[in-house]
Amino acid sequence: MIKYRSLMTFASAAGVAVMCLLGLAGTSPGYAHEPKSTLDVVRERGKLIAGVRFDYPPYGTIDKAGKPVGYGIDIAKAMAEKLGVDIEFVQSTSKTRIPLLTTGKIDAEFGVTSTSASRDEVVDFSITYMWDPIAILTRKGMPTKPEGYAPPKVVGTTQGSINTELFKEIVPNANVKLYQEYPDLVVALLKKKIDGVLITSSSAVSFIKKHPELVITAEYFFDAVGIMTRENDSNWLDFINFTLQEMWADGKLQKVVEEHFGVAPKWHLWSPYRLQPKIGPGQKRIGDRKFGT
Repeated sequence: MIKYRSLMTFASAAGVAVMCLLGLAGTSPGYAHEPKSTLDVVRERGKLIAGVRFDYPPYGTIDKAGKPVGYGIDIAKAMAEKLGVDIEFVQSTSKTRIPLLTTGKIDAEFGVTSTSASRDEVVDFSITYMWDPIAILTRKGMPTKPEGYAPPKVVGTTQGSINTELFKEIVPNANVKLYQEYPDLVVALLKKKIDGVLITSSSAVSFIKKHPELVITAEYFFDAVGIMTRENDSNWLDFINFTLQEMWADGKLQKVVEEHFGVAPKWHLWSPYRLQPKIGPGQKRIGDRKFGT
């Protein structure tokens, strides 16, 4: 059974998240019980609660029937299927995704989160499950290179996105306006309230299909995107990483990529050369009692 719900504001949860993390940091195996792995929690609950994007095609959006669809959604479904459990989708945004995770509102976030070192201080990441260039979505006739978007031009991105930091490496004095969700940014761009949107190329293509008057500039960064989990939960992270690699070995992951991004992946999972040693198609260890049904 698939369920989904929208959780729009979790800014106040950030303080609770910090307290939880500090509490875990002081836990000693000799004096307190080890926290239960999310893997065990999901199996006992019989349901995976997956944070996904509703505003960021092709990673996640809402179809005409009002249901979440996209790359991250399909990967989350594959994880639930491997465990033999139901799935519930919870909306995440650039601003809410980490608080949702650290406060236990979701079990993992299957979105479009860059695996930055600063984020890795409070969450853990799977192996990269998508490499996606970042560019500027803009109107026809605008500059074609990032350097052309220095002030007085204004660019926009979402709150909590790493795009601002990356863009300012190229344009240090950039005027960046923050919005809640990417559809809001596209509307602002069409109304000429901003001059460009800092966005992954794959998502920009999705918006251009709806608004052919828009174009993409030159790409300026190649983004590594990962699945987020809570820190120090190796069993859960192993399950996710092994399942991703099994999907790759079976050819299933490549098909999901091509379905949502329009092209086969030009990168290789885990390393440029091969999968993790001992990983193979349909491997028993990934479907045994520890990791599956």
